[in-house]
Amino acid sequence: MSTFRRLALIACCLLTQIPLLPLQSAPGQAQENALRIVAVVNDDVISARDVIERMRITLATTGMRDSPELRRALRDQSLRALIDERLFMQEAKKRNITVSDEDVNRAIALLERQMNLQPGSFADTFTRQGLDSEVMIGQIRADLTRARLVRARFNVSGGTISDKEVDEAIQRLKSIAGQTEELLAEIVIPVDSPDQEQEAKQTAERVLEQLRGGAPFPALARQVSRGSTASAGGDLGWVRRGTLDEDIEAAASKLDRGQLSEPIRALGGYHIVLLRDRRRIAVTDTNDVKMTLSQIMLGLPQTQTQRDVENVTNLARTVRETIGSCGDIDALAQELKATGSGSLGNVRLGDLPENFRNAVTDLKAGETSQPVVTPRAVHLFTVCDREEAKDGFDREQIRTTLYNQRLVLTAQRYLQDLRRDATIEFR
Repeated sequence: MSTFRRLALIACCLLTQIPLLPLQSAPGQAQENALRIVAVVNDDVISARDVIERMRITLATTGMRDSPELRRALRDQSLRALIDERLFMQEAKKRNITVSDEDVNRAIALLERQMNLQPGSFADTFTRQGLDSEVMIGQIRADLTRARLVRARFNVSGGTISDKEVDEAIQRLKSIAGQTEELLAEIVIPVDSPDQEQEAKQTAERVLEQLRGGAPFPALARQVSRGSTASAGGDLGWVRRGTLDEDIEAAASKLDRGQLSEPIRALGGYHIVLLRDRRRIAVTDTNDVKMTLSQIMLGLPQTQTQRDVENVTNLARTVRETIGSCGDIDALAQELKATGSGSLGNVRLGDLPENFRNAVTDLKAGETSQPVVTPRAVHLFTVCDREEAKDGFDREQIRTTLYNQRLVLTAQRYLQDLRRDATIEFR
């Protein structure tokens, strides 16, 4: 068991000693208890009040129904979040990475839109609920700082996605074209040791109850999920089969759009999955290939015999050998007195008759088809130019997805390094 996990177990025990304060500040002994230090992260302290304020923020921003049972379930998650936050803020200070007030104000404006608040009403809204808006602003600043710190570390390690990587990703997608992929979001309630199993399950069940009661999934994920996608509101993006835990995939495959799974016991803890959408992976449609074609059309007698067809077809095969490019077509047509020959212009492959389409589908620019026999003539088609169909993949979107995936891995490894090197004391 890692040092952090052993300390987390101690924290679980200590957290049961943190009093449950009412949403409005209480005088006397409760205030004294709230000021008690519950953890020291290197040189920074975390008080019982810090944990309580984080719990209050969770309740306020997610719409969860407050209860003593729910707040008990949120204690461990709140302390874990605060410890990670302190570690990243300390690291940012060492590296002189800061977030401007302008950045914070933009994030607040975004939150106001997400919470359907009037512009500029953020602070007043929290104050009316008995909350310290500065605490929430501090959390926003910490989240932005963490993101900036992770991006900086990623960039140092060569944080760009090359064209080659995008090409490889597209090839992987093409290889599984036609398979199903799902747009998923997740909330993860961790289980770090066997004795946390029952409590984590109960917490997951309470979270699911709150979601079904109307609590917004992204807000709840940001506050209570301990998965790597928490800061993105739990968004996993488009996920193809074979990339997630088998139990999670099995549960997701049974969901309808907009439906929530039951808590799923999988790697790391209990997962609640939201199926946002489902689709088949894009397939390049050869019907959308565009070709510039020219043809030699050798006419057949109106009353023809099989021998006539064979003779004209053999002539077409001989003519085919003399065609080097579309530039040869007009001269050959004139020499052969092949009426109806010449340019067919730019055509979409799917708009051609099936027998013509089959003859030219695999041809490259400059190549000529085998003879195609129709009731009135024998045709040769030469491809003057070929424009491949768009593959349906947005290269910049794929680049962004790869970048975000790399950022998530960087953040996970970064946090592991910070935890390993930290001195965390619980009191």
